[in-house]
Amino acid sequence: MDDVRVTARETILGGDATEGSLLAVGASAVTLVALLLVFLFRPVFALPVFGAFVFVTAIGWTTYQAEIARLLTLLATVLTVLTVAFITIFLFSSALPAFLEHGFGLVLIPEKNGQARWFFWLEAVLPSDSTFWNPLSGAYSLIPMIWGTVLVTIIAGAVAGPLGIFGALFIAEVASDGLREVVKPGVEILAGIPSIVYGFIGFQVLNSFIQVNFLDDGASFLIAGLVVGVMALPTVVSVGEDALSSVPSAMGDGSVAMGATEWQTMKSISIPAAFSGISAGIILGLGRAIGETMAVAAIMASGTTFADPLFDIFDANATLTSLIATQYGSASESTIDVLFVAGVMLFVIVAGMSIVSQYIEQQMEAKLKGQQ
Repeated sequence: MDDVRVTARETILGGDATEGSLLAVGASAVTLVALLLVFLFRPVFALPVFGAFVFVTAIGWTTYQAEIARLLTLLATVLTVLTVAFITIFLFSSALPAFLEHGFGLVLIPEKNGQARWFFWLEAVLPSDSTFWNPLSGAYSLIPMIWGTVLVTIIAGAVAGPLGIFGALFIAEVASDGLREVVKPGVEILAGIPSIVYGFIGFQVLNSFIQVNFLDDGASFLIAGLVVGVMALPTVVSVGEDALSSVPSAMGDGSVAMGATEWQTMKSISIPAAFSGISAGIILGLGRAIGETMAVAAIMASGTTFADPLFDIFDANATLTSLIATQYGSASESTIDVLFVAGVMLFVIVAGMSIVSQYIEQQMEAKLKGQQ
């Protein structure tokens, strides 16, 4: 027990804490706990208590800046973890009623002749007269939206993957220092453009282009995938460039010294050595593609049936994200619960992809450290 107290004290106050710093940090902590309790049970008094916390913390900061800074950083970390935990608990608890009511029917082809069909073998057994999504009749199948999400993600990956890799190669291996200082911020600016702007541009520009040149009569998976792929580019380029820049320069220098050209060095040395980081960047980019909402909602109609034929990229349908965006405003309580199930699916997929990308980056870092 004493060891736990010592560890906690060192974590909050540091190894050379004084009694005065203990008093200052303790006062800030007490007002913080009071603020949390008041916020939960008497929100009307939250503002005065928050003012007291700021005042006490500011007084402590003037004398014991290091200790108060440690407290604030610990506070920020704890609040971040608690926020993620509360969001996760709320999301799963809100989706539980719909899952208990509908079960795996949410991810099955609606019943026909008394038999439910799985998502697989769609081309052979997909019933043309089934109603997938109709809250008025109690039909809640997320299969068309899942398929729409898959199609948009595949198209986005086909755009962001190759372009992101070549962009990262250019910035890390080809561009001069001056050009790099211009190109890299320019690519990263793409991440700051609001998604609704991407969607509006895609609908107004690409939609007209597709209609004229491909004789298509409306927005489609292709347009949504192209726009989302461009939105994912900054992530792929940034992470890929960091991975390529982490490759020890001695490896490239040795290749050039043996007579290899710059392209041969990039192809045979830089890309294989940084492949894990590049893969992580692509996975993170695809994670953004899966979770994109407003751009897709602005481009495609909120259809709830399959494309016909199934792989027609010129067709249009809602994705999981756009379904939530377009349905929640007028949804009933039971429909809201189903939309939370769609949110859980997105949460699990994107969180899983983030974990995989972090694992890949750690493997790359360990690999490069071992080669230095």
